[in-house]
Amino acid sequence: MRCLPVLLSAVVMPLGLWAQEPTAKKTDEGVVRLGEYVVESKSAERNLVQNPGLESPALEIATSEVDRLQIELQSSSTLTDALDFAPGILTETRGRKEKSFSSFRGQMYPYPDYAINGVWQREFLEMPYLFPAVAVERVEILRSSGALMIGPNSGLVGAINIIPRRFDERTTVFETRYGTYESSRTSFVTGDSSENGYYTVGGNWWSTSGPDDENAAERNLSFFATGGLDLGDGLRLEAMAFYLKGHRELRQGDEDTSTDTQIQTEQFDPYVAYGGNLRVILEHSENASTELTLGYIKRIPHYEYEHPTKPSRKSTDTDWEYSAGVTHAHKLSEENTLRVGGQWNQWVCPDGKRFYTGIPMDVHTFSGFVVDEQNLGRLTLDGGIRYTRSYYNKFTHTTFNIVGSKLASSPVEDEWADPTLTATLGARYALTDVAELFAHVALGTVDAPPAATTAVGEELQRETRCMVDFGVKLEHPEWGMVKVGTFLVERPDAILITEDYVTISGDKVYLYANKDVRQYGLEIEARSAKFWGKVDLFAAATFMNSTVREDGDWTDYKEIPDQIVTAGVYGEFGPVDVNFFGKYVSRYENKRFAADKQYRDLGDFTDLNLTVGYSFGGERQTRVYVALENLLDDEYSTVVGYPDYGFQASVGLRHIF
Repeated sequence: MRCLPVLLSAVVMPLGLWAQEPTAKKTDEGVVRLGEYVVESKSAERNLVQNPGLESPALEIATSEVDRLQIELQSSSTLTDALDFAPGILTETRGRKEKSFSSFRGQMYPYPDYAINGVWQREFLEMPYLFPAVAVERVEILRSSGALMIGPNSGLVGAINIIPRRFDERTTVFETRYGTYESSRTSFVTGDSSENGYYTVGGNWWSTSGPDDENAAERNLSFFATGGLDLGDGLRLEAMAFYLKGHRELRQGDEDTSTDTQIQTEQFDPYVAYGGNLRVILEHSENASTELTLGYIKRIPHYEYEHPTKPSRKSTDTDWEYSAGVTHAHKLSEENTLRVGGQWNQWVCPDGKRFYTGIPMDVHTFSGFVVDEQNLGRLTLDGGIRYTRSYYNKFTHTTFNIVGSKLASSPVEDEWADPTLTATLGARYALTDVAELFAHVALGTVDAPPAATTAVGEELQRETRCMVDFGVKLEHPEWGMVKVGTFLVERPDAILITEDYVTISGDKVYLYANKDVRQYGLEIEARSAKFWGKVDLFAAATFMNSTVREDGDWTDYKEIPDQIVTAGVYGEFGPVDVNFFGKYVSRYENKRFAADKQYRDLGDFTDLNLTVGYSFGGERQTRVYVALENLLDDEYSTVVGYPDYGFQASVGLRHIF
């Protein structure tokens, strides 16, 4: 089966050598959408006065998008599901307090940042597998560095930006689905747009029993709303809000994990989260604008722990964060635009969180940036710098040694952390009408996660990271799009999680180490135009080599896969649609969660999925469909002890009013 993704790529790539021009396209919801990306592809479309938050145009070579149609045809239930088949994404799934992680290019610990409608989220890693996909219009994925506009950390760890659901005309969508493991999903979304604004409101219910006797049941209910208003005189408002309440059992590990992990029962009952954000854009003139962003999110996980021979525990690890940002864009000349701005975020965790329950946190993060972009006809140049510094109003740094003894517990109050800097340079050159060249470099520092410690209780060093991207994009309206990019990452003193851990009150707390890491690779992304008015094809591949310095020598970084390939076909044949897509992840190793602390082979799997639908009723149509996941019934593992559920099937119905 290893050759299957390569074969799919070989078929798709020659057909997808160019990209569709950004013309209007009618989706199967009867809603006309225009192609749009976080990094816009044409110079004429990059209006920084109207959109002050756009990233460097040079980063388009490393930017991908998952749109609404893909989310639906892949039958995604959550944000994590929506990301799974995006270019270069590795999804790690486990049964712990943070259920899943999405990463690319081996960018783990810290993982990529998240944003909602461009508003940075500091502590969002426990949310993607709960956030409903039905609330998402599209997801913009920036795999490279230099995301100076999104948030203080995004510049050197990449970013995933969630764009809330939006309709271009009055539309109401009802969908229900039922399948394997008593899995069910029901959603209702309605919205409309006019010249002066838009709105979307909806709700989603999701539940599953999970495999028998594995403590893996889940259920959650969510509501969301998005709106925008044009008040005239260049003033625009955008807002979104959501509320989520659910119950999740933490899945037990298999025979490769410790006995405790196999027999203990844990759950969040309930898990509550709610929040929202506001964007205000004021265009002072054709040459100047100011954007203001405000955000708030609160998470209230009620955790319960039961063990046959150990005391029961309960805790409520409440945390919340406030954020605010301002960006001013000013055209110094017809060719040059300067942007300056700042951001503030406060994260409050009064009773501690996860493994550090009882250790309060109250951290402010301040950041400022200056970005300049120069348009010289076919050549666009940009450069920027971001300054970030954290203020610890209250923070406790606790360290342990490898046998679990507490070495230090140092409360910090009213103290400033050392500042960090990120600098970027980028260039985009339009070689011809269909070919563009890109180059980008970013250099900066990355801090260790809060309370992270080494095996001997030493303080971790700050990581330095340098990332370089080069590439070419070809785009043709009759054939499609292809991007081919290369990247190089140097990470002196990289902050890496190790297999060493301590057990604190029954929880495993994993330890970290500073090691030098070097990575380089090739990324390919291709998407065809719609051939014969019936078939869309896509393919993407990441091939990379990762090495780590051990005892003075460079060795293979075996915990990161070298190949991630996705490919698929979306076909529409009259009332019937057939969508076949798959993903291959090469072999890698890990011993995290392994009871004997021995490396296990992971990855080396091909995950194939098929959805077939039939639509009737005209433009306001009803679609019935069958979704088949993991056709090969391969119970592969992405971490030790928590294999995939294997083959799953579901049937569904969607009706558009």
